[in-house]
Amino acid sequence: MELKFKHVDEITVVELDSPELNHVVSHDFQRQIAPLFDEKKFNIALDMGNVDFMDSMGIGTLITLRNKLMKEKGSIAMFNLSDRVKKIIDIAALHKIFSLYDSEDEAVEGLKQQLLA
Repeated sequence: MELKFKHVDEITVVELDSPELNHVVSHDFQRQIAPLFDEKKFNIALDMGNVDFMDSMGIGTLITLRNKLMKEKGSIAMFNLSDRVKKIIDIAALHKIFSLYDSEDEAVEGLKQQLLA
């Protein structure tokens, strides 16, 4: 798994370049995302466009990331979700704790609005 990072103002957009977020790639995901905490980048928009499957480890990884960001007064959003990942998110009721958007622009704007609140 490779993560691609770009910064839009105070928001870090992270593209997941993997078809799965599962037990095989979760540790690699965590390792690659960790430097954002050192850089004090606590507002993340995850581009899930390449992800077509998540298992319980992938879900746990996202929840752990969310909790770490919240401890730092940060936030997370996901966008560009496949229909299959949307179903997984619905089944796991993650839509109650994650902000979900259709596009990068909407996710960035949503996170900016959360910063103003």
